[in-house]
Amino acid sequence: MKNRTWTILTALLVLTLLLVGCTAAESEEPAAAEAETVEDVSADVATLTFTGMVDAETTYSETQLRGMETMDVEDVNSDGETTIRTGVSLNMLLDEVGVSADATTLVLVADDGYEASVDLAEIQACDECIIAFRNNGGFRSTLPGFPSSAQVKGVIEIRAE
Repeated sequence: MKNRTWTILTALLVLTLLLVGCTAAESEEPAAAEAETVEDVSADVATLTFTGMVDAETTYSETQLRGMETMDVEDVNSDGETTIRTGVSLNMLLDEVGVSADATTLVLVADDGYEASVDLAEIQACDECIIAFRNNGGFRSTLPGFPSSAQVKGVIEIRAE
């Protein structure tokens, strides 16, 4: 009787280990698939384009922006957590592309189609507003004191209107 009990327990243990191994292998596949959906953008591929009421439509690669003077800005999220973000002064970029004196609004366009409008005069009064570099490549707006809706992740275009 003892041998039969041990045989059954051993068989159950082996089956349990096999099932756990299969479950772990299956759970790894979705994680890999999820990782593929997070877009890692190469510094040579990520671009930011200024359009609309500017002297000329201008596109910068991440490599070009990283070569410019950068600054660090404290970014406080809605939970009160602070992150230091590094990026290029938005006002410096606006000066460089020549935003028209008639423009009143900036529209920040994300790679997923999300758009946020901000008052140009408020941006011009902001010394700490930057286009920050994302860890996985690409850009985000970091606009201290602006609503969370203006903190756009994956910014690919800034349109002056």
